[in-house]
Amino acid sequence: MSLKDKFYIFLISLLGAVLILLLGKSLKIEWVGVENLNDIRERKGKVLYAFWHGRMLILAYTHRGQKNQVLSSRHRDGQISARIIQRLGFGTVWGSTTHGGVESLLQMANKVREGYDIAITPDGPKGPAFKAQPGAVFIAQKSGVPIIPITDSAQRRWTLKSWDGFIIPKPFSRAVVFIGEPIYVPAELSKKELDLKNKELEENLNLLTEKADNYFKE
Repeated sequence: MSLKDKFYIFLISLLGAVLILLLGKSLKIEWVGVENLNDIRERKGKVLYAFWHGRMLILAYTHRGQKNQVLSSRHRDGQISARIIQRLGFGTVWGSTTHGGVESLLQMANKVREGYDIAITPDGPKGPAFKAQPGAVFIAQKSGVPIIPITDSAQRRWTLKSWDGFIIPKPFSRAVVFIGEPIYVPAELSKKELDLKNKELEENLNLLTEKADNYFKE
């Protein structure tokens, strides 16, 4: 990476982190489904958060400073996103569900053993949108932690014309974070059973996201 690229990433990541903090502080955020985490937290258990790529902005604010470990790709856009969330108190494991594959997924599983919650965008880094790749299920199987589907939306928001339909809440809008029921992935499952778990995650996340988007219409 050239010095120019490094400076560009530094500048954009700094600006991005500041803007997320300012925007987040302006939002009125509601939570739905927090009880789905209660039992796990009472047992001091760790979780794997799974959320769609286009819903990461609000979660970057709500989960800041918790040292959650996030799987991030090494291409330039991925590095910018990673540097932004690092400034917000997240950790980073470099790789993706497609490049660096199994090794980076195993690194994520190891982060659980080190005492961290972990997070992954099952449709990242480049889609297709709202279609779960098997990385989250693989990590859950190897680490023994439950997958927590999580998503968000805002009453007033911009939706970018990007592959992931990235949403940006408008300042001072009401926002909501939906937490789904945990999905457990036993260590001994057949390929077919793992595929069914992956389909369960995809369906749950899509249903949860639909509920979040309709939350302020009721």
